Amino acid sequence: MAVVESRLKDGTLTLGTSPNDVDFSCQVTNARVNSSYEDDGSAQETLCGDLIAVGRKLSGRSLAGTFIQDWTAAADSIVDYCYLHELEEVAFTYAPAGTTGGPTLTGTVRIEVPGETYGGDVNTRITSDFEWQMTQPLVRTPPVVGTRGAKTKEPASA
Repeated sequence: MAVVESRLKDGTLTLGTSPNDVDFSCQVTNARVNSSYEDDGSAQETLCGDLIAVGRKLSGRSLAGTFIQDWTAAADSIVDYCYLHELEEVAFTYAPAGTTGGPTLTGTVRIEVPGETYGGDVNTRITSDFEWQMTQPLVRTPPVVGTRGAKTKEPASA
């Protein structure tokens, strides 16, 4: 099999639901889905001495990344959006390679204001790192290639 390389380019990240969704794609310099897992129970030893390994379960997912601070923007500022929707559950759509080159990921996240906003180093491009916890299971829609166009919804995390 030949190497297949994916690149985060020409993608989109929107927050909210249509017709009031806002596209923040041009402010984001890093975007990713993070997953975390934890042990599910304890290892079990049987009478014969065999050991059944500890199970694992999904404990959560988040949408994380970095955006360029834009608090001088006249409208649709991502910094202002974070403050206006702080601790609200907001729908998102994330397409890492646009609508034709990769999957589309949708779900709901709880917006939190990043730890550092409204400033940073003097006379440089300032950024903020964000990580928003998903409050609903992630829905992945693979790119349409032949018959692989079905939506995939994951099980709810514990």
